[in-house]
Amino acid sequence: MAEDPRPLGDALARIRRELGTPEPSQLEGIRAAWPELVGDLLAAHSTPLHLRDGVLRIGVDDPAWAGQFRYLTDGLVAALTERVPNAAIRDISVGAPPGGRDTRGVAGTEGGGRPRSGPEIGPEPGRETPA
Repeated sequence: MAEDPRPLGDALARIRRELGTPEPSQLEGIRAAWPELVGDLLAAHSTPLHLRDGVLRIGVDDPAWAGQFRYLTDGLVAALTERVPNAAIRDISVGAPPGGRDTRGVAGTEGGGRPRSGPEIGPEPGRETPA
């Protein structure tokens, strides 16, 4: 005998619990508070993507921004716990697009992404050394 039909919302809630994902409103609360939590500049280059089993996954538009989160992890987890206690966030995970992006024109680098300071080893591939 087949089971009686159940509301779709109930089935989705069951699947969400099995996957360890939070209520959608929790992630939306995090997204709404994001600029306040991390600051306008970092918020402009990062997005809370999903929350699973207490780990908030954050996407950044460049690997350099991912490094900023290493310094903020403990404070950010504490702020998120206070702001969205039902989300039970215990850690963050940060990822950038594969391969990053071109670093030309980014502060601290010269064309091609080579650091401005440090020893000169030789010309970059494809560049000739003046005679």
